[in-house]
Amino acid sequence: MDTAETRSVAIEEIMSTQIVAIRSDCDLRVAVETFLRTALRHLIVVDEDRSCLGVVNSEEVLTALNLSGSRRVGDRVSGPGLRVHRDAPVRRAAELMVDELVDALPVVDDIGHVVGIVTWSDIVRLVARRDLLA
Repeated sequence: MDTAETRSVAIEEIMSTQIVAIRSDCDLRVAVETFLRTALRHLIVVDEDRSCLGVVNSEEVLTALNLSGSRRVGDRVSGPGLRVHRDAPVRRAAELMVDELVDALPVVDDIGHVVGIVTWSDIVRLVARRDLLA
């Protein structure tokens, strides 16, 4: 695989634009219902002003349902405040995910609006595709 070629790929080329947002003050059961209804594994978490707070994944939500403590979605956000610009190279997203131990990042445009989500699976798919074409 030509790593220089992979490094030059922008996030917007591999991100998913199928995103669903959930408010941070929702109960975890609402998140579970949303995961079941959409068949997605990640939800974008927003505050009451619709500002992006981060991402929550289905495993974290299901685990949290069995624990005592807060049942608010906002308290289960992975990598709060982390995000990546759609023009950033894939390498930047991979570095953030590894450094922050998260498996998904919101993707934002020039004014900070969420335009997609990039997951570890998206990055692995890119690398595998490049390897198969080599």
